[in-house]
Amino acid sequence: MFALYGWWWSIYVILYPLVFVPSERGFWGSNYAYHIGLTVLFVVGAALFEWFSYPKLRLSDIRYLPRLVLKHTPVLVALLFGVWGVLAAFFTPSPITALMGSLARNGDGALAAFLFVLVFVFVYLQVKTRPVVLERILLGIVLSGLILSFGAVAEVALGRGLIYRPNPADLPIVSFPQRGHLAGYLAATLGVSIAVSFWKRAWFYPVASFFIACALGLTFNRAAFLAVLVLVALGFRLYPKRAVLMALSVGLGILGGMGFTELRGVGGDKDLASRTSLQSRFLFWKAAIGGILERPMFGWGGGNFDYYWPFFLTPEEQALFFKYEVGELKVIEILSQPGTIPVWLVETPSGERRPHSIPLWKSHNQLMEVALQRGLVGLLLYLALMAFSLRAFINLLPGAAGVWGYHVFLMLWFIPFFSEGVLWVLFALSCVEGERAWGFIPQAGLVPRSRDLAAAGNPYV
Repeated sequence: MFALYGWWWSIYVILYPLVFVPSERGFWGSNYAYHIGLTVLFVVGAALFEWFSYPKLRLSDIRYLPRLVLKHTPVLVALLFGVWGVLAAFFTPSPITALMGSLARNGDGALAAFLFVLVFVFVYLQVKTRPVVLERILLGIVLSGLILSFGAVAEVALGRGLIYRPNPADLPIVSFPQRGHLAGYLAATLGVSIAVSFWKRAWFYPVASFFIACALGLTFNRAAFLAVLVLVALGFRLYPKRAVLMALSVGLGILGGMGFTELRGVGGDKDLASRTSLQSRFLFWKAAIGGILERPMFGWGGGNFDYYWPFFLTPEEQALFFKYEVGELKVIEILSQPGTIPVWLVETPSGERRPHSIPLWKSHNQLMEVALQRGLVGLLLYLALMAFSLRAFINLLPGAAGVWGYHVFLMLWFIPFFSEGVLWVLFALSCVEGERAWGFIPQAGLVPRSRDLAAAGNPYV
């Protein structure tokens, strides 16, 4: 039975991004509840495995828990991040929304965030005590990227969605709400696969990197391409010869995917040349900065800023926002008040006047999103978690490559709950890598050449 625990989080990272509700044809609905439900199952399972792993453990031993937490700084910071989010939620305009999130929309509940922190804790502690688990989880992450890649290719080939029914111009999406979010997750899994290819002599990861790169090319997403470019460029610094082969393989994969998309006449090659998306990002960011300055300590909580963001833009900026994000609608006036779903009176090109609402809003920058939801205190804790893995990222260790590669993408996007669970697993792996540098590698089966390590400037060789 305990052999299953050695693969527990590997199974989780494969299943989590593939979760969807068969009875629904929309993206949101009960999807949030299903993802949270799966995470609860795995967290409870991990807690039971840990409990029965120590037969002499008693409830009275809980008094030693603070000492254990203080021994592991990343665990302490992650728990502080989760607890702060819950406490800050009580000081937001709508504490219930901040705590619970929205089943019908985009999640972001503080309690769900604390649940993902528990995922971090269990993964971190297990990898610390059983380093071989790290390689298994990395394998699971790459497999999840491969499965989604095959689904993406199938959608473009068929000209329709496998799960949902989006417009052909929005393909591929597979189990994600948008093509862009799929691209971000593929970039993260590709980052892991590229990094393992440098460290482990095995045919699987270079081949997987090529196929994931092909699927990434189908998305035409510039932010994801930039993330991959950063990772490959880092590889050139560490392993110049091997990086040339990897760059050729990944580059050909991306170009092949882009060519296949154009051949099939689906997807959106216009995204690659579009300038309006960046212009609209500036408006997202202006509203977000205004919101952060308005509530710098506790933030707004998940979902609350959706009802306030228009009031941090001028009427002229609101009109530009509509032009870039909604289409050719002339804004006459805003009808709603702060704290309600934003509604405008708009005029169509034909002269018809009607109300138009925007119930969902995101700042499209993950760091701003954290600051909006949990204030600057939450942002500092989040940045501290990333800082633990900075050295590991500079030396292109797999978990850190996934986390930092994903965050290059997230400078122009945000993390949806469709991939949030896997991100916290990657956070845990990257923190362990950052602490142990290369010490964990021989135990985990990732055995680089000494010459490569010396070339990378590794002080532990």
